Amino acid sequence: SPEPKHAGCKSHELAPALHSSTMAYEQNLQQVPSRGADENEEVAVVIDDVGEDVELAPALHGSAMASEQNLLEVPSRGSDENEEVSVVDDVGEDVPEAIPAKPSVAKAVGESAVPAVTPATSFAPQELLAEAMDHMRRTACTVLNKSTGKYEFQSVLDTSPSEMGHLGVGVRLYFEFTKQMGWVFFIMTLLTLPSLFFNLTGSMVDDSSPLNNAIGQMSVANLGNCPAAGCRSNAELRERCALRFHLPLIRELADGACDLKVIDITEWLGLLDGIAILIFMIFGVFFAHRLIPRIVRMTDAAQITPSDYTVWIPHLPKYLPEDHARYEQVVTEHFQKILKSGKVKVEDEDAIEDVTLVRDYDGAIMNFKDKGVFLQKIENTRVLHEHACVRGRTKETGKHSKTIAKLEGKVAAIDKSLRHQAQKTDADRGVCSAFVTFKHEEYKEKVLDEYRLAQHGLFRCCQSEKLQFAGHKIKVQEACEPTDLYWENLDYEVWKRRVRKAIVGVLTLIVLFACSGVIASLQSMSQQSPGTISKTTWVVANTATSGSSCLDLCSVEFFTSSNCAGRSSREWATEKIFDNSGTVALGAPHWESSCATRMQGCNNGTSLAWIGVEFNQLHAVGCMEVHQADAAPAGELRAYACRSPPPSGSAPSWDPAERCQPMQVVYPKSSTSSGPLQLNSDASCAMDPASYIAEDVARLAKEENAANPAGDPTVSCFCKQQSKGNLAAFIAPPYSPGAKQLCQEWSQELAKTYGQLVGVTLAVLLLNQVLLVLYSYFIAWERLCTVTEMTRSQLLKLFLSQFVNTGLLMALVNSSIKQYPDALFFLKMFSIGTGNYQDVNSQWFTAVGTTLVLTILMQVFSTTVPPLAMSYIVTPLLARFYSRKKVTQEALNQVYTLPQWNLALRLAQSLNVIFCIAMYSGGMPILYPIGCLYCVVAYWLDKWCLLKGSCRPPAYKEDVLKLSMHMLPMAAFLHTAVAAWTFGNQDLFPSRWSILKPLAESLFISGERYDVVMEGYRTGAVYGVTWDFLMARLLDFSREGAWLLMCIFLCCFVYYVIYYICHFLLGPFLRPVGMLLMECCFSCARGHKLADGGSQVAQSPPFREAKHEMEAKGITSSYRLSDNQFYRDAYRALDFTHKKVTQQSLGLPSISKLPSDFTLAAASGEGPQTPPADGEDEMEEQEAGSPRKQER
Repeated sequence: SPEPKHAGCKSHELAPALHSSTMAYEQNLQQVPSRGADENEEVAVVIDDVGEDVELAPALHGSAMASEQNLLEVPSRGSDENEEVSVVDDVGEDVPEAIPAKPSVAKAVGESAVPAVTPATSFAPQELLAEAMDHMRRTACTVLNKSTGKYEFQSVLDTSPSEMGHLGVGVRLYFEFTKQMGWVFFIMTLLTLPSLFFNLTGSMVDDSSPLNNAIGQMSVANLGNCPAAGCRSNAELRERCALRFHLPLIRELADGACDLKVIDITEWLGLLDGIAILIFMIFGVFFAHRLIPRIVRMTDAAQITPSDYTVWIPHLPKYLPEDHARYEQVVTEHFQKILKSGKVKVEDEDAIEDVTLVRDYDGAIMNFKDKGVFLQKIENTRVLHEHACVRGRTKETGKHSKTIAKLEGKVAAIDKSLRHQAQKTDADRGVCSAFVTFKHEEYKEKVLDEYRLAQHGLFRCCQSEKLQFAGHKIKVQEACEPTDLYWENLDYEVWKRRVRKAIVGVLTLIVLFACSGVIASLQSMSQQSPGTISKTTWVVANTATSGSSCLDLCSVEFFTSSNCAGRSSREWATEKIFDNSGTVALGAPHWESSCATRMQGCNNGTSLAWIGVEFNQLHAVGCMEVHQADAAPAGELRAYACRSPPPSGSAPSWDPAERCQPMQVVYPKSSTSSGPLQLNSDASCAMDPASYIAEDVARLAKEENAANPAGDPTVSCFCKQQSKGNLAAFIAPPYSPGAKQLCQEWSQELAKTYGQLVGVTLAVLLLNQVLLVLYSYFIAWERLCTVTEMTRSQLLKLFLSQFVNTGLLMALVNSSIKQYPDALFFLKMFSIGTGNYQDVNSQWFTAVGTTLVLTILMQVFSTTVPPLAMSYIVTPLLARFYSRKKVTQEALNQVYTLPQWNLALRLAQSLNVIFCIAMYSGGMPILYPIGCLYCVVAYWLDKWCLLKGSCRPPAYKEDVLKLSMHMLPMAAFLHTAVAAWTFGNQDLFPSRWSILKPLAESLFISGERYDVVMEGYRTGAVYGVTWDFLMARLLDFSREGAWLLMCIFLCCFVYYVIYYICHFLLGPFLRPVGMLLMECCFSCARGHKLADGGSQVAQSPPFREAKHEMEAKGITSSYRLSDNQFYRDAYRALDFTHKKVTQQSLGLPSISKLPSDFTLAAASGEGPQTPPADGEDEMEEQEAGSPRKQER
């Protein structure tokens, strides 16, 4: 291949003009107060001073010092520029040596020459690094110490949210919200402590998993205690005792009755929960309507920002036929006339401080930004190339030349994609909008008042000629902060942006459904029917405390599901049916007898203890139904899962309690028809050391159940006893001989169960991170104008996706929905409504509740620690790695810039946690202290990350927090719905009907119909969520335990219906009417206010004085593109394009492949949004087409 253009060292005659100093650029474009009285005076920087007050991240500072040691110690040049400086050749190949200086090259614009610019490489590496660290502090969340002249980091402990106003009102509001939300959760925790106390003292939850059992015992599923013989009927279940230990005033009686029943305390527990959620709602309303406006006023009064003096004209005519070259002056003259008109006239000729025009770049700012990045890389590589030439390293020279050629090819490709934009100066481009900065804040207020009716398009149609700009009707509004702007989108047409937003909305829904399907599939794969065990032989046995000496069954039927619905033993092939007297039937498809013809044992006066069924293959059984004779029905039964029936002739001596795996005792609902009896493995196991199972007994049980030793109750109980107090070490390998080896299968199965829980939780968190990246592309494609708008969009999308994946799907996937509306048929594709629970019960809280609590606990740290890791680990490592090959000031500055702190992500994550806690905390009050813990951790870690490890964020407006507060009442609405549904379940939370029952009957279902529907569900005649069941459960909202929640639920429902009707249907018609009414009512007051303000215009300081205060606090004070640190690369490319086009128009040689110095455009006159240099040549300005005023 041909030799690259820059392979030789002699092809860089223009190199000195290319090695523009970023230090000089900073002096020309940034007014740094710490540089003394003279803004352009260069201040010597000593590297030892860098480490004195760097409180950021020690790792980053250490990385900087390590980079300093790796760089060459190049002394300052002497008087002779051509003298080559000796260097210490003790570092790597890529470290540059000093470059012999070449004569400065003049830029011929007329007869003038560009002042010589000191190359960045003429500074010692220590000074470059010191300036990079100084740049890091200037761009971080620091404030200027006027006594020392240095930017200092604020203290994490001593800095309150009110002292963070200089970072933007949105940041201050976020920390205020997080802190106060923590206090709200703390108050809610105190209010629900009685509920948590009674839950912990209950004994209704008994799960085989220690973790599930622990979390289930903190829920309402554990509320109350049944008698020693168990709750044999629904009446006993609802009249159970509240406490299981003796107190002087609460004594448990022998017959199971007690002085304090659950039904007597549920009214008060429900009332406390209702009061807690009322406090939550009041806080949200107070924060949105009182606290946010007050904080905005306080921040505005305490912090002077450019938006206090600036207005934005969003839509201006692109071209002025006669005065387009004087566009800025025409805008200035227009607003001067506005100020001189009206009731209060302003006769100040310098009332307009600055006009910043937003040019029509045809959406190409990001292309220019990419081009600027490549130009900066070219500049950095050219410096390395020159040093390789000086040292005579031919191999390195060829390598750098190829790199330059490749980068220049990319620049050429961008120029080709830019088409006509790469051939224009700023003066040739059209104008989209403008920012007008006034001398005093009162001037801005007067202009905004003149254009107050122009905010609505209907009134803008009738705009007077005096307010029109060049014959065009315009809208004037208060400007956002300079760092809140997305320059790449300001020139995008409104209708195109609306189309993109609609497309992004559809794509967001598609992605949300797809991700929801993935999460739903994972959760459905990990869920198991509670207590479902597969065996060939199943036995139904009488118990000693059943109240009947003979088991007199008419029929028995087993079901696969846990609710006695779907496939049953009627469809299974049966080998035989047997009892303790022998075989009853062989090969019968289903056992059933007439109750008039009693079984043989009972007819002969003997005691029938059990009856069993052997199937020809393994069958999982989760539920059974039995019918008994009327004479002496058994009050309780126990089922057994057996490997095989008793051997022939041994039935009378065969005991299923010794040979089979027991299920929990069940209690038939009535004397004849039992209704659905859910079969769960008996997890009871004595934890008293005196009652521990011997190892020999457990080993024998394992040998008998070799196919599934982990499921054997004896082995399981033995392993639980052995692992008590040291579970983690016991289940972890290696499995040494003895108890650990005996329990190896049990340990692995338990670890698998925990792994599934953690795996689903991690999958949700990982998918949320994937959605963050994906939505960032969607939002960028929307082409929004401000960072605040982008943050609002990102917040809404991230919150919805995270809440759906974390909170909603967990409940929907595990629910059992029988009737789907026709429009929602697709939900079954996502496994929604195909779960095992038609209602909340103890198994729901132990299985689903455990996953939910684990997810929220993991988010306490998984959402707050990664930003700190990025600032204190990833960024220092990257800086240490990349700084070795950075030899220009701008390149080093980029390396040592701290990462951004993402307000949208953190707020979305916080809202997700708050919504999940609010939604499920009625049944699990333990979530309230978890919420309080999250707010404490988030408040301090986020503050630490922002103040010590992040660059200065954009000046977010209060709109982001307003959107959050607008959504917060929905969390309370979801809480009332889920909590009232839980408290209405009479098996979990028994309570009497309240006085609101007639109101609920008129809204939902009658009391008679309620009894019929609920009886059908109790007996198993109907299963799954149907419309009648939904209405019946809504009627339960009117019980004493949920009446307050029902009132809040109905109020929220009515509010949201009215709000959305008014907002979407009546809003377009009501807003103009409201504006007219406001105009009529407050016109007089407005006139007096303006009159007072006009007579006291000196109340606010002039903009030029306020500008110094802004810069001292690190606030960007200009709306120009060149002053925005996020668009320096774009400005570099625009400056280069401007210079190239200007030189081509003057007949000068093309520099299409040479990156230009930042200050050349300023010296040539009209650069892209660049402040003019002092003393610029008038002829040079006219040739470049700049209409700037000399006095500015």
